[in-house]
Amino acid sequence: MGAPMLKSKIIAHEGDVRAGALSVNDAYDLTLYELPTGHYELVLFMKVQFFFESGSGGDWTDAAKTKYMKDWEIAVKNAWSGRRIHRTKAGKEISLRTDFVIQQGGWMLDHWEISVTRIKSGDFRTSYVNPGLGNVVLDSEDLRLTPKGHGSMQRGVVHEFGHMIGLVDEYSKGHVHAADYSSVMNRGETIRARHGDSMLDWVKRKLEEHGIK
Repeated sequence: MGAPMLKSKIIAHEGDVRAGALSVNDAYDLTLYELPTGHYELVLFMKVQFFFESGSGGDWTDAAKTKYMKDWEIAVKNAWSGRRIHRTKAGKEISLRTDFVIQQGGWMLDHWEISVTRIKSGDFRTSYVNPGLGNVVLDSEDLRLTPKGHGSMQRGVVHEFGHMIGLVDEYSKGHVHAADYSSVMNRGETIRARHGDSMLDWVKRKLEEHGIK
């Protein structure tokens, strides 16, 4: 028989975290694990409920709805997961992983409700996050990589997820990072270290509480 599999250990957990500069209420759950390697993993967990609406692009098929939800999850995970957000004084790395439970319609005690309107290919419709209500408005084009100017490309779903974790727009005139065009909260999809500051503050508090250095 082989050696028994080692399990990760839960160091800290908090549900319905208030997140980021937007002070998003009930944005997500956070769980900090100590991995068998001695390093750590922070899991950001969301329950997400999708609703699909007809628009200029016609009606949604069941297959198209399923594909959109799957592609949304893939796009978000590929952009935001797997990044190192901190290294302890002892040299242990802490990485971020996003995890989701996703449901279409019905009833769910969720963190976020996402409404997606089907529009014509190439059309534009403003997408946004309402942090007070826990609602997100997207469209069928938000999975398409689109030129945003200054040589930057962006998918709406990746940018709007930043708002879902409490981040503000950085493209506004006068913002300290207004010229950082490749930033995910500006015109691109590059995740900067600052975009994890809210989660990092949480991690540092929990490490201190547990005497981990």
